[in-house]
Amino acid sequence: MYLTRTLGHWQIELHQRALYLTRHPVPKTGCDSCGGAGGHGYMTAWGDPDWEDCRCVTQLRTWTLRLWPRRNPAKEYPF
Repeated sequence: MYLTRTLGHWQIELHQRALYLTRHPVPKTGCDSCGGAGGHGYMTAWGDPDWEDCRCVTQLRTWTLRLWPRRNPAKEYPF
């Protein structure tokens, strides 16, 4: 079972007996380098567009909340 919901900058996933809470990066609005855009775009030598992230963008963060313990496959049962 795999279920995903997005609320603003937060993404909530239910996958394999756990909830995964992910906060997507948000650029700072008062940044001197990017002005709140989160980076800048440019054209490569081959004419393809590319994007470079600014240092003000916080890293992607994910928290895991286990809903119930996993069965221990290493434990042997007598029958």
